[in-house]
Amino acid sequence: MKTLTYFLVRKPALLALVVLLGLFSAGVTQAGTVDGCAAAGSGPLPGNTVFPIDCTGNGPGILLADMVSPFSYSTTAGTNTGTIETAVYNNGGTLDFYYQITNDASSATALARLTATSFAGWVTQAGYRTDGGSLGAGTTFVNGTVVPITADSNVDGSVIGFSFYPPTTPPTEIVPGAISYVLVISTDATALTGGYASIIDGGTETVAAFQPSNGVPEPASIGLLGIGLIALAGLRRRFSR
Repeated sequence: MKTLTYFLVRKPALLALVVLLGLFSAGVTQAGTVDGCAAAGSGPLPGNTVFPIDCTGNGPGILLADMVSPFSYSTTAGTNTGTIETAVYNNGGTLDFYYQITNDASSATALARLTATSFAGWVTQAGYRTDGGSLGAGTTFVNGTVVPITADSNVDGSVIGFSFYPPTTPPTEIVPGAISYVLVISTDATALTGGYASIIDGGTETVAAFQPSNGVPEPASIGLLGIGLIALAGLRRRFSR
């Protein structure tokens, strides 16, 4: 061990390369398992429909991003307006995507469905929270009143949807003046980017949201790569002598 340490100290380029390999391998983000509030195996898998899991009371993790996007669209009955709030939490290394729908009291109809993109290639599990108001600073989530009936995925897994019907008697959709529970899509993704969410009922409106991403090297990792290139150049010069 002393010989190796002595050798590395006398060979600074090689030492830099060893440090680089250790730090860079530790800094590379890998997709993990779904660790959000939804129970293991709850889905939805591509092409199927499940009952979302009640996640109330579970720690959400660290808030990474939040936005509130207004919507307005026309139906045969009139105009629907409201907002979709979307947020992303790092929950133990993987990401959970949160959504809450507010249907303005002036809207013409109830809202039946929300869809979000793009989740193709990621493991997803669907849930909801009744305790949106407990999620703390950084969001405007509230304790909603409308529960999603089912969650589903299209055939390639790119679109995850939450439906608030059936039944319609008594009404289970998001009526004017109502707010949904916080909807949760738990994933095995480790990075996020801009995406879209849509509200649907007699018409469709698509707004800005978030979605999983393969990500890019972090600035620290890029800096380590630069150190590594310098180290390799030093070794090349040394070995060419």
